[in-house]
Parts: sequence; structure tokens; C-alpha cells
Amino acid sequence: MKAEILPGQLTYFLPEELYLLKADKDFYSQPTARVEEPTAEQPVAAPIETPAPVFKYKGGNQKNFLILTHYPGADFIADAHLAPLTSTLGRLNFTMDDIAIVNINHYRDHNWKQFFEYFKPQKLMVLGKSALPADMPILPLNQIIEAAGYRALYTFSFDEMMGQKENTKLFWNQIKTL
Repeated sequence: MKAEILPGQLTYFLPEELYLLKADKDFYSQPTARVEEPTAEQPVAAPIETPAPVFKYKGGNQKNFLILTHYPGADFIADAHLAPLTSTLGRLNFTMDDIAIVNINHYRDHNWKQFFEYFKPQKLMVLGKSALPADMPILPLNQIIEAAGYRALYTFSFDEMMGQKENTKLFWNQIKTL
């Protein structure tokens, strides 16, 4: 059984005066108000589609090798770290045309699925904990894993490697097999 509030009872719930437009007064004075279905003259609004994200990256991404970094003060990677990265990749026969370096600091509101769908990586390297995207599957540190058609390496950031021979050695032993 549905309880119905009569117009005289409204003063009990709403002691102040209410002012309604004539159309609203007519609508609410009817015993049962109903929601009208849209007609041909009233088109149904189309659902809003979220546009696919567009990422800025350094490199050509020709070999689908995605490198995720985190540098608040740089576009992609700190200049002091780009030289050692390109040198390391060069020893593995990769050039800047082969890779895509993305600074995740610019895309904190994006999740792993968006990165994956956009770049379709066959190889992935995450440089440091801060470079991990939201909701990314957990990766073990300095171990190559295979998942969903790509090989991934989560390793130290260059800040953690510079001047740290042990960290650099661990990184090199893994990257050369990626």
C-alpha cells in the first residue's frame, strides 16, 4: 500500500511558504504524478562516450617496447638519465625509434588498461615504484615475467641505480634477457 501525502499535509512537513511556477503547481496538484516516456519529438540523449586517451611519449614505439618513468620535473625522463638508458638499450640493439618512454607523472588519472590498450606493448619496463600505473598487476622487483602476451620488467628507477653498483648490476642482468 502506497502512502500518499495530501496538499494540506505539506504544511506539516514544510512549515515555510513554497512558491512554485504555474507549470510545477499544475504538475504537483495532480493526484499522481507520472514520468512521461520520451516521444519522437523528445529524443533520448545518447550516452556520453569517453574519448580514448592520447599519450605523449618519446621515441617511435616501432617495436612496442614501453618504458614507464616518473619524473615530476621532466617531459619524459631526466636528461642525466636518458644517456645511460639509450646506451643500455643500444647494447641490446634497440634505438629510440623502437621504444616509447612515457612519464607516468603526467598521467596519474590513467590506469594500466589504458596504457596497455594504447601502446600494445610486447616488452615493458617500469623504472621505479612511482612509475607503476594504477591497478597494474603486481610485478616482482627485478624479475622478468610474461603476462598477456608481453614480457615485463619492474626494476629500480635511475635515481636508485646511479652510483649504486649492486642495483645497476641487478638491472643489467635482467634487462639483457628482456
